[in-house]
Amino acid sequence: MDSEQEAHARAWNWEAAACVLSVILACALAAHPLYQSALPWAIAPWHWAAAFGAAASFGIIGAWIKAVLDQRLPATPLGAPKHAHIGGWSVVLIVAAIGSIVLLAGWAASGDEEERAINANWGVFVVFSLAALFVLVALAPSWNLQNQIGGLGRAIQPLIRPFGRLLSMLDSVLVFTIAGSAGATQRGWGLRYFILFGLLAPCAVLGYVLPAPWGLIPITWGFLIAVSMSRRWAWVEDDRELAMLNGRFKGDHLRIGFDQDLRDEALLSFMSMFFLAPLALRQAQEWIPMFDMGAIDPDNLMAWIAFYGSELAKAVPFVDWAEIYNVHGDAGITIGEAPMAKHVVFATRVIVDLIFLAALLQALSISARNAKQRDLFKAGTLNRLDPFIERKEFRKLVQRNDAGQWEADAQAIASFPAYDPIRLGELSDPHQDKWLRVVANALRKQQGGATSEEFHDELLRRAMSPKKDREAIIEVVQAIRAAGPERQIYELDQARQALNGAPRMVEARTQVMRLIADAPAGAERTKALLDAIVPGPPRDSLGPVRAAAILGLAHALNETGVIGAIRQAAGASDSTNAEKRAASGILERLA
Repeated sequence: MDSEQEAHARAWNWEAAACVLSVILACALAAHPLYQSALPWAIAPWHWAAAFGAAASFGIIGAWIKAVLDQRLPATPLGAPKHAHIGGWSVVLIVAAIGSIVLLAGWAASGDEEERAINANWGVFVVFSLAALFVLVALAPSWNLQNQIGGLGRAIQPLIRPFGRLLSMLDSVLVFTIAGSAGATQRGWGLRYFILFGLLAPCAVLGYVLPAPWGLIPITWGFLIAVSMSRRWAWVEDDRELAMLNGRFKGDHLRIGFDQDLRDEALLSFMSMFFLAPLALRQAQEWIPMFDMGAIDPDNLMAWIAFYGSELAKAVPFVDWAEIYNVHGDAGITIGEAPMAKHVVFATRVIVDLIFLAALLQALSISARNAKQRDLFKAGTLNRLDPFIERKEFRKLVQRNDAGQWEADAQAIASFPAYDPIRLGELSDPHQDKWLRVVANALRKQQGGATSEEFHDELLRRAMSPKKDREAIIEVVQAIRAAGPERQIYELDQARQALNGAPRMVEARTQVMRLIADAPAGAERTKALLDAIVPGPPRDSLGPVRAAAILGLAHALNETGVIGAIRQAAGASDSTNAEKRAASGILERLA
């Protein structure tokens, strides 16, 4: 394991340890009513709230460090990567929408009922405004907005762009730091759920036992965790769509990747908000009385759950059915005439319509999309599945035998549709899970197996493509390696030369050279390795590639010109340290 991999492994372990530490401390703080009286000193409520924030910070710091090491977040405010997935105009639309809602709520909560009436003129205005909006949305795609907005729009663009970048950065912090501190990056589902609910449960308990307004701090943190999980889930689903569009499951086009499918975690996090919201209403009432409680005890949590549930019933579905049919809630708690109470209830309805139901509809849409993907695959329209469905479908093709070893189900393998041979070669890599390799090799055998020659031709085609895809090239290299020891030296050398000078191809070019170096000894292999290191047009421009070629020549020292080329590489002024070490090591063995 090289130093970069070791650093990532340590960061992973440290992140998991930091998140677990946050869970342990948060649970201990949530249990403070059990031991508070035994403490030798009095602790104020705000101390417990501050301690909860300190406990959560361990997971936040661990997730942030891992995100920086993985180059997901910049180490400095102006560093790379720069997140700009939300445009400035999107921020303008978001602010306009939120501002309209706030103004509407403020107008509706002020004045007498007569002043708040929606008269005929308002109705006409709303109808024509909505009609104009639909026309605008219908025609907008055919317009070149850059030309249409004119000089004023171009002058405004530099002013609003920083707001888009700021919102993009905040969104990225939610996805990588907050969601990461709640266990979103952990590979094991058991550890993910332990961290997630190990934080959400103390948020609810502390939101109940701490007096107002300090209980709002852990409740707010619970809300933030739920939103962060939802945003990370949305990023993962975006990656799934991109991966299926271009057939690449790795690469710079992916922002999260496919280590975890966070659908269940996101939905369960939102489920927790159904219980955190009544706690927030209880805290708000204790802090600033706004609801008419009647004879109900303000500390009665079930009463708040009933009140919140009755408001949800009036908010679901989107149409206001309760007003149409003159249905009123009878939970014992009433809103009254306090504007703040109306604002709070309105906010809960907005949350239901824009967050809860949106997440539920997204989950249903994804389920439908997955079903359609399976149907297209079974019909032969698609020859590969996205990584999440792929693992689920492949798991059905393997079982353990009496000895506890993985073996393919011959009947299931025989009835499985034809799968992308390049992908099967990638899944046969030794770094994949054992059961996955068993399935991939069984499918390759069942399909007759794409020949190594076909893989070499595909590598050469991709290497000579005008727009070179690093991950696509590495994918074929792995397929060649998994196909067996056969090597087509000419095709590999031509691919290496086609990549010579291409930017951001260090790993791909090095792996191609290692394929050449691993080939059986022969004059063609030796010539390809020498061409990569001796001065001339075929010489590779990258030191790591030349170093791999030098190491490959260690098994061809008796062939003409090899030792001289190695000596020249050891003393050349333009040789990298890696080349000199590789050449010097070979020469020392000859001495």
